[in-house]
Amino acid sequence: MDTSKLEKIGLTKNQSIIYLTLLKLGSTTVRGIIKESGLHSSRVYESLEKLESLGLINYVIKDFKKYFQAADPKTLLDHIEEKREIVNQLLPELIKLENTKKEEINVAVYKGREGLKTIHSEMLKEGKDMYLIGAKGIIFSELPYFMPNFERERRKRKLKFVCIWDKKEVKDKLVKWPLFEGKSFPQGFESNTVVNIFGDKVAIVLWKDKYPNGFIIDNKDVSYSFKKWFEFIYKDL
Repeated sequence: MDTSKLEKIGLTKNQSIIYLTLLKLGSTTVRGIIKESGLHSSRVYESLEKLESLGLINYVIKDFKKYFQAADPKTLLDHIEEKREIVNQLLPELIKLENTKKEEINVAVYKGREGLKTIHSEMLKEGKDMYLIGAKGIIFSELPYFMPNFERERRKRKLKFVCIWDKKEVKDKLVKWPLFEGKSFPQGFESNTVVNIFGDKVAIVLWKDKYPNGFIIDNKDVSYSFKKWFEFIYKDL
């Protein structure tokens, strides 16, 4: 019989072999186990000791020799239930410990137009409304083949763009598009940077001579902070 299923419930390969051997042979000595299993004597003794502690085998003494035998296979269920009970007892402490860990800040850098495509793919993957500070609208002309597909998928998922645009004329044009809304900065507040806030992530893109470089910060606390700043700026425009 394949030992892999017994190994999945926590027995080692040698322990599984010996348990199956005893089920097959019934009551037998260490010599009989070694002969049938082909295992080295040291491995057999080691495994027998562990199986005995788990209650999966027992022995009787006849003529000053130990004769081992496997416990009822239903004992395996008790073995599993015991592990389940131990885990149930541990869970409150484990959950408490997990909640004390510090959340990591993951940052990924993206360069060029291909990088910009990746950032926008991440927006769709996150599946949340998107909040932009310093929106420029130039991405539609810079990625003329990618953005129509992006827009179809965005509208299909009903994901909104809520933007603070650099320029009023760009806002007046794009705010008419489906699932676009927003305001614009006063004149003189234009910049080369766009901040994209979506879900638990923030993407910051620098447009320099129309060559974009950007990075994504993946951290819910950072994203929450940027979202609050967005809301503060937005309400006063």
